[in-house]
Amino acid sequence: MICTFFSSTDHVESRDQRPSSEKELSLRDYQMEVAKPALEGKNIIICLPTGTGKTRVAVYIAKDHLDKKEKQKKNEFGPYMKHSYRTIGLSGASQLKFSFPELIRDYDVIICTAKILENALEKVYEDDEERVQLSVFSLMIIDECHHTQKEAVYNNIMRYYLKEKRGNEKRKKEGKQLVAQPQILGLTASPGVGGAMTHSKAEEHILTICANLDADEIVTVQEHSVQLQHQAKEPLKKFEITDDKKEDPFREKLVNIMTEIQGYGQFSPNVDFGSQAYEQWVIQEEKKAAKEGTRKERVCAEHLKKYNDALLINDTTRMIDEDEVIASQLDETETCLIELFYGKQRELEELAEKLQYENEKLTRLRTTLMQQFTKNNEPRGIIFSKTRQSAFAIYQWIKDNPKFEEVGVKAHYLIGTGHNSEFQHMTQIEQKDIIQKFRTGKINLLIATTVAEEGLDISQCNIVIRYGLVTNEIAMIQARGRARVEESIYVLVGGSGAAERENVNMLREKMMHRAIKRVQNMPREKYLHKIKELQLQSCMEMKMKAKKGQFKQYKENPSLIMLHCKNCKDPKCSGDDIQVILNMHHVNVKKEFADLYVVRENKTLRAKEADYQTNGDIFCRNCGQVSVGIDCHNLGIFGLVLGWILLTLFLPSGFQ
Repeated sequence: MICTFFSSTDHVESRDQRPSSEKELSLRDYQMEVAKPALEGKNIIICLPTGTGKTRVAVYIAKDHLDKKEKQKKNEFGPYMKHSYRTIGLSGASQLKFSFPELIRDYDVIICTAKILENALEKVYEDDEERVQLSVFSLMIIDECHHTQKEAVYNNIMRYYLKEKRGNEKRKKEGKQLVAQPQILGLTASPGVGGAMTHSKAEEHILTICANLDADEIVTVQEHSVQLQHQAKEPLKKFEITDDKKEDPFREKLVNIMTEIQGYGQFSPNVDFGSQAYEQWVIQEEKKAAKEGTRKERVCAEHLKKYNDALLINDTTRMIDEDEVIASQLDETETCLIELFYGKQRELEELAEKLQYENEKLTRLRTTLMQQFTKNNEPRGIIFSKTRQSAFAIYQWIKDNPKFEEVGVKAHYLIGTGHNSEFQHMTQIEQKDIIQKFRTGKINLLIATTVAEEGLDISQCNIVIRYGLVTNEIAMIQARGRARVEESIYVLVGGSGAAERENVNMLREKMMHRAIKRVQNMPREKYLHKIKELQLQSCMEMKMKAKKGQFKQYKENPSLIMLHCKNCKDPKCSGDDIQVILNMHHVNVKKEFADLYVVRENKTLRAKEADYQTNGDIFCRNCGQVSVGIDCHNLGIFGLVLGWILLTLFLPSGFQ
């Protein structure tokens, strides 16, 4: 059984088929080079540039794996039988139609989102029959495996794997039967450096990814590098840098309006207008006001967020494309803020119509598109934009300009399926339709968010533009990888800050390749020692996370904690019975508690003739287990037992 999974639902197509005939599958030399260790059964990470056939390599390895398993089961019948394997694709939209364990029994290959498998492993289903163990899989293929870190879904799944691996090490020592574990195959075009500023930190990042995937090695093309370079041609890089100091009266007007609203709502944020930090601040203020029921502050925060959204996209779109402020319910605050907007609306509209204030980035974008679509016979391009709103605004800008149609531009936007934005999302069916039209040429320019950077099966382009969008080196490599046909071009359109960040990303890309080589050349013993060390660290982090979750659960519902005698395990009380006095003392105030123990005089302390109340020892009434000495002055009257006694005599369930 093979499980191939992805980080999001955007990559998965639902299929239920047994092929009537098998196509011949062959690999190029460089592909066979990186596939070889996996064909030998090793856990590996394959690092190949975008557009060089990582998926084809994975399919070849998967088929070889299944063929070998089938041969083991049917060695005598194998030569006389034609093998074919049933495959199904599962996404978040389709998972409710199927029982995951049933699919495992009925299919040879399951292609699914990582979250579906994580849910099954976490036993989130009410029915115990829906539980799944990793041992049912013999091979797991993890696409875009650079996401296997920190608290990402991929890493959560691999932590189950590493936990089972530790269990097998213990079973081996005890001479017990081992639990079967799947072979791991990771695929990536760029593991990145994880924000590293030094070569040693970059190397540690690569080792961490290898450890998380239990990789025997990270594999790159070395012997057939010339063939790979011919297959994966680097695009021409070009920067279109705009003047950051250009006058922007439209922005100034918006900032003035926001300043008035802040004064009206008595806000004083210490963050810049039109920034992500401002957005985070205003969202927190909105939540706080909603919780406290202060409508004035909540409405002001809502309006400030709208204006900040306008500032965020004002950097890359036309002024005319900014959102209007719409009120659903008018009261004194809403009326005041709406009047403020309409009082400034005419000034904003006049500014939007003045060509001298046109966004310079749009001017550079128009020039780039006109040049590339004029000189290419079959142009095909992608513009990567920061937000869904800006992607749609650029699409609308292209539609409104007849010059683009004259040079053959047929554009459409492509955005994600998630519901995490106020802007209308795109369904998977709509995505597939747009991608298919792009593949056939009915659409030749996509204006996309980061959803198109990795995973989606998008045809190779000869024009890739990063428009006001610079994130990290992984995103840069993924986006640039879309432009790998002959004479393709990769253009960054942005301000001086964007150019600086892109240069940093290029330096980090070089650092990444150097770190990969250093890991590959590391002595075998040192590599294995480091991997084991990092895996132990990951397991400890998983335990700490589980403990934190458990403590949080117990804090919210103390009745879940049951305290027992540490000797005879006799139940004594629950967490609900404990109260905190003076933020220090944890006490049990129930009178019935006094019947569960016996107090006896501590003769040693008594012999000292101390000038304070004589202490005593307490014993479990059921088994006689002794605890530490306590002050029993008020014990008979109030039935109080200090919390530290509970922790020595009585142990809570789950902490033994």
